[in-house]
Amino acid sequence: MKAVQACFHCGEPVLFGAAFGLCIDGVERAMCCIGCRAAAAAIVDFGLGEYYRVREVPASRPVDADRAAAVYAVYDDSLLLDRYIEAVDDGFRSSLIVGGMTCAACAWLLEQRLARTPGVQEFAINFATRRAEVRWDAARTGLATICRTIGEIGFEARPYTVDAGRAAEAAEARGLLARFGVAAIFGMQVMMIAIAFYVDDADAFEASQWHFLRWVSLVLTLPVVVYSATPFFRAARTALRARELTMDVPVSLAIVAAFAGSVWHTVLGTGEIWFDSVVMFVAFLLASRWLELRARVMAATRLESLASLMPDAACRIVHSDGVERHEQVPALRLTENDEIWVRAGEVIAADGMVVAGTSSVDESILTGEALPQLCAPGARVLAGSVNLEAPLRIKVSAVGRRSFAGHLAELVQHAAQARPAHDEVGARVARVFVAAILAVAGVTAMGWSLYEPSRAWETTLAVLVVSCPCALAIARPAAVAAAHAALLASGVAVLAQGALERLARVGEVLFDKTGTLTHGRLALARVESFGAAGVESVIALARLLAEGSEHPLARALRALPGPAPVARIEDSAARAGGGIRALVDGRPTLFGSRRYLADCAGRDLCAGLAVDDSGGKEAWLAVDDVVVGRLEFNDVLRDEAAEVVAALRANGLRCAILSGDRASAVDPVAVACGLDDAHAQQTPTDKLAYVAARQTAGATIAMIGDGINDSAVMAGADVSIAVADASAPARQQADILLLTPSLGGVTAAFTVARQLVRIIRQNLAWAIAYNVIAVPLAVSGLLAPWSAALGMSLSSLIVVANALRIRPPAP
Repeated sequence: MKAVQACFHCGEPVLFGAAFGLCIDGVERAMCCIGCRAAAAAIVDFGLGEYYRVREVPASRPVDADRAAAVYAVYDDSLLLDRYIEAVDDGFRSSLIVGGMTCAACAWLLEQRLARTPGVQEFAINFATRRAEVRWDAARTGLATICRTIGEIGFEARPYTVDAGRAAEAAEARGLLARFGVAAIFGMQVMMIAIAFYVDDADAFEASQWHFLRWVSLVLTLPVVVYSATPFFRAARTALRARELTMDVPVSLAIVAAFAGSVWHTVLGTGEIWFDSVVMFVAFLLASRWLELRARVMAATRLESLASLMPDAACRIVHSDGVERHEQVPALRLTENDEIWVRAGEVIAADGMVVAGTSSVDESILTGEALPQLCAPGARVLAGSVNLEAPLRIKVSAVGRRSFAGHLAELVQHAAQARPAHDEVGARVARVFVAAILAVAGVTAMGWSLYEPSRAWETTLAVLVVSCPCALAIARPAAVAAAHAALLASGVAVLAQGALERLARVGEVLFDKTGTLTHGRLALARVESFGAAGVESVIALARLLAEGSEHPLARALRALPGPAPVARIEDSAARAGGGIRALVDGRPTLFGSRRYLADCAGRDLCAGLAVDDSGGKEAWLAVDDVVVGRLEFNDVLRDEAAEVVAALRANGLRCAILSGDRASAVDPVAVACGLDDAHAQQTPTDKLAYVAARQTAGATIAMIGDGINDSAVMAGADVSIAVADASAPARQQADILLLTPSLGGVTAAFTVARQLVRIIRQNLAWAIAYNVIAVPLAVSGLLAPWSAALGMSLSSLIVVANALRIRPPAP
């Protein structure tokens, strides 16, 4: 009978009579379907036939080409562009989830094929997460074309979403747990049998029973080696093919050697067996990796959930023929200055400002603030927060990925994709360490073969097992993941790799003033009246004239408690940046700057008036060309600003202000906060030059700011921190972003940063000390393989447990 052929591309059976062959490297290869033939032809035609020689397992069968093309075409729809595509300097960028990959060779094939696609500027894929980052020139290609190209060579691509990312992480976690479960269940049986061998009571069992227990141990260990240990074997094989040395190489070598030696001795009926060491080693190693995975994804879970919070629909307020009505529209169809109606219990679909209504909103998922926040007209609200009590009318300021939540999730997403330099150094150290392990194991094997051959195999196994560099490899990643998760719980997002380690080295902290140490909004600070007018009447008249104006001074007056004054206003006229003039109850009234009053009256109405000037912004009030009052406004200092500065200084940090405001406004804030120094009237260029000079003098600088004018100096600082209300350019440059309006996150960031560095040092010291002590014991034959497996696994668990001790300071 003729044997059934397997498809050369996907490995599935080729049905009798199928004629989808293709000549590859001069050999006619059988294909099971037209899809596999098309995928193979696309691979070979682009000169990538090397894929078939280096792949570990067959590829997945491609989906139907016509159906795939129709599916991919939707990615050119304009409505989906805002959701999946980001504009960058020289093109567009998107994240993809790629299905159908079976081994690392698939990732190589994809990168090589996409690199040869016209218009694709960059394509990088992570085989472990199945996630790719692609950048392209929109004039030459599009997202649909890129996805279709991936489909042509047998894979399936779709834009990355939170659900897809979570599914990949869940699948990895489930796989590790399933393999651990098999190793634990069978391992417990093997360990119970091993107890009898440790007791070694010659009178307890007959020889035939000893042989039977050895064979039972072999059978019970087989699923652990064949199934549970497969990830280590696969990773080691990939590393060796790439001529790399990773920690999976000595791990796999130890498992195979221990199992093979035990099988051989079981067949012979004499000699040591190490089935218990094998199952213990695999089980503890899988447990360590599962804990590492949980620590690694803990930091990203909360932020990646932001996108899922956005509602698909919103209630937009429209006006037609003088009638106001509500209509349901896709949330992504909202534009700036649209007004939306949000009922109690609904999720807010866009960033905006409350126009009407008073309620409270739950922003805990965005900012970490547990208590509901009161919202009244003029208050800012964030997309993704929940309206709790009463309907709100909101004027939209940002939607989708341009909203606070969308932009934040995007920043963290790209930060998570970057591989930090520390990890590159760690990988190089691990390669050297693995090479040293293999060398020591080889010398140990030769030495014991000459000294006591019967113990050579056992001692070499102990060396391979005990020196596995798992603890060394996860010492830093576990601590960093725990630190990021701890800060997220305190309302601080770390956006740049290595930011916390740099923050721990900072010796000088620079603050912007407006919007950073202060709230960035003006409040009435002092009122002076002249003549017969009283202070209350001056305030009432100023509030009356401020009605309807969006000037910051006008908003500060409208925020004052009490009902708005009532009077008859006629012939009102305003000058941008100057003031307003009107007839109030028939009397000519002026309200604005000193220069505006002089321009309107033809003379300086304020000349000769003695005023108490503390450096705030001022506005003058005149009736019938006679000055009746002066109002002074100051930026409101954050309640916690002085406390945060005091905490930083108590930790030995120098604190100063870099502000574009005049000295009369900056100096009082510096005194109130207890800062070491203050620099006023600083342009963005001045700020950057100051930071560069301090860095040249050896200082490590952290810059905390919020505005567009801070983005340059934030980029130049060693570490940059943006406050919650920061502008988009400032957030883009920030290494760390505060998610709550409070500056308390700054203290938390510095505290956790120093904890992180301390924990990393402890972890590395423990990993090195463990190997310095354990390896000589193993080489000398004083450490059995089972105790080596236990020691290695406990070492890794200690590192993870130590990392989880990182905690932010109590609020």
